[in-house]
Amino acid sequence: MFDTFLESTILMFVAIDPISLVPIFAGLTTGLTKDQVRSIYIRASAVSLMVLSSFWLFGNAILDVMNISMDSFRIIGGLFLIVIAFQMVFEQRQVRRQNTADTAIDDETIKSIAIFPLSIPLIAGPGAMATSLLLSKESYVNLTDAAISYLPILVVIFMATLAMWLSSKLASKLGPTIITVVQKIFGLLLGALAIEFVIEGIRNSFNLV
Repeated sequence: MFDTFLESTILMFVAIDPISLVPIFAGLTTGLTKDQVRSIYIRASAVSLMVLSSFWLFGNAILDVMNISMDSFRIIGGLFLIVIAFQMVFEQRQVRRQNTADTAIDDETIKSIAIFPLSIPLIAGPGAMATSLLLSKESYVNLTDAAISYLPILVVIFMATLAMWLSSKLASKLGPTIITVVQKIFGLLLGALAIEFVIEGIRNSFNLV
């Protein structure tokens, strides 16, 4: 049970990648007051939690309406996560995220920064949405089973909130080298877990032993 929770938490952690938010959030909020910064990260966290919770709660229902099997979604979701893992290992994801953030700071007001780009797509991006759906089940044995499935989302959103809160201090202390190393390590973990999703989806789709 704990192993399942730990694996799901790692999967959600690498999908959201709170560490990469540290330098981006620090850059986005440079020159803002403490109250403005607090308002931004609280709103971004709340919106991200709402979006990912919706995918966790209603994702399977949406698949049923569209007549898509969970195994098919496991395959495409796993392939999508493999792309994210590739970007993390080869340092493409941080550049893409920073470009998105730079565009938003020019075009949007301070209040909207919490929604775009922080909440969507930097926190609750396509990878995190796919992961939330993959963590959900059609039915649960008991409340504990449901909690183990959902808690990783709550835990990692809290980590993202903490990362944004500490961004101004962490960005200067961690440095770009340490952040890059951590991203590469978790990119490899994400790639391995994503392949497991693809293998499981193919095995179930074709009734392989």
